[in-house]
Amino acid sequence: MDSRPVHNQKIIQCFWRLPCQDQIKISCDGCSKGNPGLGGAGIVIRDYKGETLAAMSVGLGICTNFVAELFAIILGLEWALENGCRRSWVASDSAAAIRCFWKDKVPLFIRARWNNIKRSLCISFSLVYRECNFAADTMAKRGASLPLGTRETFNHKPAFLVVENPDSTYFRFS
Repeated sequence: MDSRPVHNQKIIQCFWRLPCQDQIKISCDGCSKGNPGLGGAGIVIRDYKGETLAAMSVGLGICTNFVAELFAIILGLEWALENGCRRSWVASDSAAAIRCFWKDKVPLFIRARWNNIKRSLCISFSLVYRECNFAADTMAKRGASLPLGTRETFNHKPAFLVVENPDSTYFRFS
């Protein structure tokens, strides 16, 4: 009888945190059905009480997953700018996308938009586990099924969307 190697699986607890009282939390995700493939951006914006202020799905056409992640962040921050939310906390599960913004090295195709945003907003960024970013993931997948340039925006939590609960513990298995 052959034996199989034993893999020690790590279980990591993760939590979805509320933003501060004078801040909004922008949970962002991007996806592409193939890499490159049909892409979508998903954004869920919540206040300090956990209320959903907005949820958005955007069809990006053919793009890579990385490009979709970048657009999700930009679109979320543009919503904050348009709605007068000066203090924004961006949460994304893409380390590469977050790093671009942290280091102020965003690609040329979105640099003008980023420069306009960063002049007007006070922004913090967090890298989060995907297990605590499932609402934005749902919106991104919905966006990937939309035609290029099509945007669905809700000014409340849509009935189909399940959002993270700040009182719950989520688990990541690695």
